[in-house]
Amino acid sequence: MRAHVEVYGCWLARAEAEIIVQRMGLEPVSDADSADVILVYTCAVREDGEVRQLKRIRELASLGREIVIAGCLARLRPYTIKSIAPRARLIYPSEVEGLPERAMSVLPKYTGGVTYVVPVQVGCLSNCTFCATKYVRGGAGYVKSADPDDVIRHVKDAVARGAREIYLTGQDVITYGYDMRWRRGWTLPDLLERILREVGGEYKVRVGMSDPGVFMKFADQLLDVVRHDHRVYRYFHLPVQSGSDRILAAMGRKYTAGEYRELVRKIRGALGETAFIATDVIVGFPGETDDDFQETVRLVEGLQFDKVHVARFSPRPFTEAAVMPRQVPDAEKKRRSKILSELALKIAHARNSMRVGTRDVVIVNEVDHGLVVGRASDYRQVVVKRGSADGLMGSFVEVNIVAASPVYLYGDIAEPAGPGSLA
Repeated sequence: MRAHVEVYGCWLARAEAEIIVQRMGLEPVSDADSADVILVYTCAVREDGEVRQLKRIRELASLGREIVIAGCLARLRPYTIKSIAPRARLIYPSEVEGLPERAMSVLPKYTGGVTYVVPVQVGCLSNCTFCATKYVRGGAGYVKSADPDDVIRHVKDAVARGAREIYLTGQDVITYGYDMRWRRGWTLPDLLERILREVGGEYKVRVGMSDPGVFMKFADQLLDVVRHDHRVYRYFHLPVQSGSDRILAAMGRKYTAGEYRELVRKIRGALGETAFIATDVIVGFPGETDDDFQETVRLVEGLQFDKVHVARFSPRPFTEAAVMPRQVPDAEKKRRSKILSELALKIAHARNSMRVGTRDVVIVNEVDHGLVVGRASDYRQVVVKRGSADGLMGSFVEVNIVAASPVYLYGDIAEPAGPGSLA
């Protein structure tokens, strides 16, 4: 059957959508009108995203095709979805494999392209008061991890068949192996070392988002691996959420702003300016005063993040934060978001400008609005100044960085990068 697939949300959602496509034996097509079945994999993180997805589901349901709604919103809002798409089949995250509880026993097969996304775990150890995902995927100690032998087998197959990027993804990747009590071979550093040791060839590995509180436990081991193998992107996605200890406690985060600062200093102390540190910040959390917000501004200014995703607090169903007193007015959330977003872009531009005049090896992995784009050794996006991607997609090319913007670096091709030149 031909399937039109739309995926909202994180890399884990994309990987699980691919599992559904493969298990149902579907052939993806780009046009919904020519599809036999429509699959929508949903996200429940934000209210505005929920509104957009429900509108889209209504539009797709009106086409009269068989429709499957999967993912987090399917479990969070089943009755709402059924009210606008009565014929929809709902698949919850825990049922991706057709099992009563996600056992991580099925991983997506590589089907081509530059990037292979492999989900290595679901769940997390946190119990954040703003998070609805913990109710649909598991949290507060619920973690399920893929068998390392399965991960190695799938990654080895993907690289042998042409994959040049491996994305290790999950709900909170650093908690990998917690359900096996982090015994030998069942930690993220162990898994990463094993991939690099057993999977030959030229490729890059990207480690997904990690909770800073747990990351601190494994920071030394992970940094040692990253420092000694060029095949790992020097990229760290560590959501801080707030610079105020009072707000962090209200959020249920298990670290202080000071501890987070020390973690960033440790990363940069080990890798210097070659490390790319991305973070997420929520503004307008219930009870956040202007003083609290200014603490976040100072943290962002002090740590000079390479990328900051700024989100206005969005009350989600069943969460503690949704019913907390002293909710911040939308106008104030918008004001704070604008201030922090402008600061983040200014810092990102300055950070990117530091790379002008340097040389790096870039893997070309996409065409974005007509631009040939690749990823540098620290996962920064680099526009490769060439008119066409012909012959470049999936290639490693050496570039001279000649310009920078808040989002992109711009590079002139120096020469094709031969085997072993990734270092």
